[in-house]
Amino acid sequence: MSKTCPNCGVNSPDNAKHCIECGENIEDVEINIEKKKPKAENKTDDSGSNLGCIIMIAVVVIIIVAAGFFIFGSGDSQNNEKNITITFNEAYVHDYQSSGKTYYSYYVSGFINNFPDDMNGYMIKTIYYGADGKEITSTTEKLSYFEHYKDSKYAATLSTYSTQNYVDVDHVTVQVIKDNVVLNEFSSQMNKNKLTSMQATPSNLTNNT
Repeated sequence: MSKTCPNCGVNSPDNAKHCIECGENIEDVEINIEKKKPKAENKTDDSGSNLGCIIMIAVVVIIIVAAGFFIFGSGDSQNNEKNITITFNEAYVHDYQSSGKTYYSYYVSGFINNFPDDMNGYMIKTIYYGADGKEITSTTEKLSYFEHYKDSKYAATLSTYSTQNYVDVDHVTVQVIKDNVVLNEFSSQMNKNKLTSMQATPSNLTNNT
């Protein structure tokens, strides 16, 4: 602590009665009290607080980004699933002879559009229906089985079914399935114009396979 001389401005010790420079009486001059400097630990506390705020903001941003990815990413995934479509090429039944016996073959072909990047869990199920709307039989294949037809100009054989007993299939429905859930289904009438056998007359029609 010190006293400042009002005459010359020189600082003298706080217990001085006269200025050490000019001899001015400074007995009644107020003592200068030095301001205390902020403690270093206060700066540390401020830095710690700032760091904590930065971390909290970063965590909030990460949570928001993750939530957005989940919401919009999930939506894109669902849209991709719904975009898988089937375009039929042919759906017909024909008969042929083998070892003196007549057989009937049911054939379904088409194009699978918009293959997903990850085909795990996807199935293609073809269901054969009678005119009464009852299911006669069905076949199921993994979607990955048709992967080599991706972007192909040739139609894929979606399903074949053969039997010695003629079955009056009215139409077929092809389902796109993911994890046992039907995402989409597409139907087509069964073309019977390729039948040549007289055994396939109305009096001989049966639903026995």
